[in-house]
Amino acid sequence: MRERPECTDCKVFKKSYFSTLEDEDLENLKYEKSASFYKTGQIVFQEDSRAVGVYCLHSGKVKLYKVDNEGREQIVRFVTPGELFGYGSITGSRYYLVTAEAIEDSVVCFINAVFFSELTSKYPEILKTLVTALGTMLNDAEDRMISLARKQVRERLAETLLNLCRKFHPEGCMNENVLNLSREDLASIVGSATETIIRLLSEFREENLIAIEGRRIILKDVKKLKKIASYERAF
Repeated sequence: MRERPECTDCKVFKKSYFSTLEDEDLENLKYEKSASFYKTGQIVFQEDSRAVGVYCLHSGKVKLYKVDNEGREQIVRFVTPGELFGYGSITGSRYYLVTAEAIEDSVVCFINAVFFSELTSKYPEILKTLVTALGTMLNDAEDRMISLARKQVRERLAETLLNLCRKFHPEGCMNENVLNLSREDLASIVGSATETIIRLLSEFREENLIAIEGRRIILKDVKKLKKIASYERAF
């Protein structure tokens, strides 16, 4: 049986939304939340299911995606430890707008909507942090739309590798950083066919931009990837 993760022992607690809670409220959170283990590929919640609370990722990685009429996935974003997801219950929606799926073994904490609302009433800085995060997500979505409209697939792939590197390695994207995800998920983010992504990854490997070990992509030349992507963000 897996141990229930404690908020005070959480490795990402200091960067979580709950880092400002006083001891009493932190103790209440400990007993109000529930924690579940999800194996790679398991669904945390389904699109259009009833939204009854929010989730906080304790460890692992989760992808959020929508499914089109033809059954194809369109990834909205990835979730890393310390981040909240499943905002439906606190943004006025009665249902979750995306599906959440673990892309590696993950521990996910759940907080019911009523208790979360009580916390945000007492700690308005939680809402401020949430609004800032939503603003960042909106900016990222706009950047992706511009990239899809203006850039070739090769440029978008380089840009996506750099963006994912920043996401999965917040301490700084650099050579030898590893990205571990399926080619289908990578293709969904880039907005291209899986076959095209596999071919371009092979080209990147031949150019010594990356190394490939199964699902693992190891960045070898971040500087050249930035040049290909016309990348303007700071690292």
